[in-house]
Amino acid sequence: MRALIIHNRKYSTTIPRLARILASDSIQGICGEVFRSRGHELIEKPGISKEDLLKCIHEYDGLVVRSGTKVTKEVINAGVNLKLIGRAGTGVDNIDTQHATSKGILVVNTPGGNTVSTAELAVSHILALARNIPQATAALKAGRWDRSLYTGSELSGKTLGIIGMGRIGKDVAQRCQGFGMVTIGYDPVLSEASSRKVDVEPVQLEDIFARSDFITIHTPLTKETRYLINRATLSRCKPGVRIVNCARGGIVNEEDLLEAIKSGHVAGASLDTLEVEPPVDASHELRMHPNVIMTPHLGASTTDAQLRVARQVAENMTSILDGGDYKGVVNAPDLSAIHKVTGAKPYVLLCERIGSIHGQLLGTNKVNNIQINLSGKDIADSRIVDVMKSAVLKGVLGVLGDETVSYVSAMATADELGLQVSVNSSDQRSPSDSGLANVVTVEIEVEGTLNMTRTVRGTVFGQKDIRITEIDGYPVSIPTEGNILLFNNKDSPGVLRRIAEKVALAGINIANFSLGRKDSSKYALGALVTDSTIPSAIVDEMQSCKIVTNAVQWESQKDLDPIFRVSNSANLTGINARGITKPSVRPRSPEFSSGPCKKRPGYSVASLRTDVLGRSHRSSIGKNRLKKAIEDTKRILGLPSDYLCGIVPASDTGAFEMAMWNMLGARPVDACYWESFGKGWREDAVKHLKLPEVNDFKADYGYLPNLADTNPDHDILFTYNGTTSGVRVPDLDWISDNRTGLTFNDCTSAAFAMDIDWTKTDVSTFSWQKVLGGEGAHGMLILSPRAVERIESFDHGRPLPKIFRMAKTEKDGSVRVNKAIFKGDTINTPSMLCVEDYIDAMEWSENIGGLHGLIDKSKRNLAVIQRFVAVNEWISFLAHDPSTLSNTSVCLTLDLNKEQVKNFVALLQTEMVAFDIGAYRDAPDGLRIWCGATVEESDLEALMPWLKWAYESVKDGATE
Repeated sequence: MRALIIHNRKYSTTIPRLARILASDSIQGICGEVFRSRGHELIEKPGISKEDLLKCIHEYDGLVVRSGTKVTKEVINAGVNLKLIGRAGTGVDNIDTQHATSKGILVVNTPGGNTVSTAELAVSHILALARNIPQATAALKAGRWDRSLYTGSELSGKTLGIIGMGRIGKDVAQRCQGFGMVTIGYDPVLSEASSRKVDVEPVQLEDIFARSDFITIHTPLTKETRYLINRATLSRCKPGVRIVNCARGGIVNEEDLLEAIKSGHVAGASLDTLEVEPPVDASHELRMHPNVIMTPHLGASTTDAQLRVARQVAENMTSILDGGDYKGVVNAPDLSAIHKVTGAKPYVLLCERIGSIHGQLLGTNKVNNIQINLSGKDIADSRIVDVMKSAVLKGVLGVLGDETVSYVSAMATADELGLQVSVNSSDQRSPSDSGLANVVTVEIEVEGTLNMTRTVRGTVFGQKDIRITEIDGYPVSIPTEGNILLFNNKDSPGVLRRIAEKVALAGINIANFSLGRKDSSKYALGALVTDSTIPSAIVDEMQSCKIVTNAVQWESQKDLDPIFRVSNSANLTGINARGITKPSVRPRSPEFSSGPCKKRPGYSVASLRTDVLGRSHRSSIGKNRLKKAIEDTKRILGLPSDYLCGIVPASDTGAFEMAMWNMLGARPVDACYWESFGKGWREDAVKHLKLPEVNDFKADYGYLPNLADTNPDHDILFTYNGTTSGVRVPDLDWISDNRTGLTFNDCTSAAFAMDIDWTKTDVSTFSWQKVLGGEGAHGMLILSPRAVERIESFDHGRPLPKIFRMAKTEKDGSVRVNKAIFKGDTINTPSMLCVEDYIDAMEWSENIGGLHGLIDKSKRNLAVIQRFVAVNEWISFLAHDPSTLSNTSVCLTLDLNKEQVKNFVALLQTEMVAFDIGAYRDAPDGLRIWCGATVEESDLEALMPWLKWAYESVKDGATE
């Protein structure tokens, strides 16, 4: 196998890819010109039906809409490649922004693009309403000269109440002040100072109703503003009030408005927006009332505004696609602020690392609320407060289970989880900041624990030295890059020496050590920074020896989340559409998980036999189906006729533990392990069974130990195929035919996929959920006559739980294996639905050629990946010896760092082309792709180009 060289690797420049953008509403030609000038393509389909939109939206990276298209949850789900949704206008109530956020899709609008046009229209409506201009025009055109009927009202001296003091509301105020109107305004978030700056008196909503001669509405449609103008609020208005709505339909209850106009309490209304557009018969009476003026949603309908928003939406979207500023983003903090605010980037990294530490320290506790305090003139900048909040949340949530959370989705995810998050910022240093210029403090209150608050504080020295300065009141100085072990220890002499000895014995270099002490505590807080991760066994040993307690290992990422680049020159991967051309063909089934594994091709629950459901497993039909499952297993696998095979509880784990607890102890044990599960059997033999002589035959991930060195007179534990390492035993020639010990073979990801010489194994176990894609919770146990003899002759002297008991004592006192278990009389109640599912899978396997058909199909699947690896130098098999390469759980390494690998996996999952292919948590960072027979060769062929696309999309963050 070729060597994997990372540090001296030079990376090629990615050729920008053409982003495909769909405009589903009519848009000015300048929009397409901007996209094309930046190397992208705009496809215009104005008026496309919802059905056609759902069919084609998956083809596009971005969507441009005006107010006509409703971008619903259904549309967003169908847009599996969407990265951006652009609204050519201000309001985004026609877009399910919350769902877009949950999918990591940025929603972009054009704030200010329609401001002038809409403000001028609103003033036009106020004038038209005051002077009855449309009615008088209509009468004149009808041949009537009715001057007396259209006597109006002057604006000068009248009070204009403005609901919503955003850009448009302020513009309307300034224009109407030119007519001599008194302007009062209500806005729930605008400060009094900002309101008075434009000569608008800030008032409460009730004052708007009580004091206004004219009320103009300039607020979005939300849950709070729907039917804001209704029977109750209109009744509190001055008699003769006039209502103008150029904002959104649905803010005014049209039935209540009509009633108030007919009663004379409201003098008239002028509306540019309706609840239903185009209008329906229900609004006919309102439309035809002589005191009502209506226009067909003309707010942005000026040539100037149309050109402005068309250009602006394209410029905002291409800026993000090309790694520039985040202009007009409504569902994410302005990430471009990171490079606008001097020195911000390291503090954003500090926030994420503090959040990550909190997540690690939480253990199984739940977060009640999070308090973020930013003190110091360099970090209290309002432009970066939201980014820093998102960074903290990304750090916390990334540890607590949501590995795909991003800066875009962090705050929305926190809201969805009900997390209470608050941020305080001050440009003044706090007395607790120990003289540091800028300090980030994050306090997390643990739910249900009285007065339990955990505090982590940090700062940045210079521009790059990011450090934790305090944890729970312990003053420390911890660099935040690398592998960090946090722990408590007794504050007494000799502890550091003992820790250093343990770490040195593991061959790990200590890069930094920090110790925090409290005067009132007998314990100190230590932080050990090492060049590589300390094996969990060493940490467990230190805790068991009482050297340290509460030990937690933490590894930080070296840079900001590469899904969101912040430098002007960087490409935005995962959100933008630049990179290599996105493959056009997707796997039909993205299920490449290594357990539970993909169901067989053509699988349907409806095809399963159901007459056994609802019946006892001890009924004749139940026993017959269980017996069939056992007999079919023996036949397809080709087990020797004198071997026993039975269904036992708790999957492969239960089966292997059952065998160990019943049979180990008669002889010394040789534990062979080269991945996590094999290591687990060894740990159980030593720590739980407490066997006196257990010999280790171990190897690192990617290698096999020298199995030929095992002793045939010992019991041997091994894993036929390392599911978490992708390394299998090539054969069983190393097992002696004349052995006196037993061989224990965990073959859960090998059974039905590899040609196992059963005569070399005495105990074999597997589960249904692997190669045949069955369901979990049921294990299979295979015993040779030699294993049966051990059970019947060896008194292990251990108390066994009922689900582990496979022997019974006869009347004559002899011990015999309970052979009823191996005929379908299970120890506990199985799921008969799962049994039928397993039988169905075996019947399918026989239709494709039985065991040899299954093996051949799996090998063909592996060959797809082998061909791909051979021509792509950035990807390699974790298995170093080709003869040990697994044909089921195929493990791969990438020329990417840890964080990039995580983003690589997340990107493919987001694209819905590959689910659950990240390496096992204890294995080296990389991929684990299932190639068992239930996976189709064509799906793997389709997946390979996506691997290259994902690599090119995230590799820009790799270091040379």
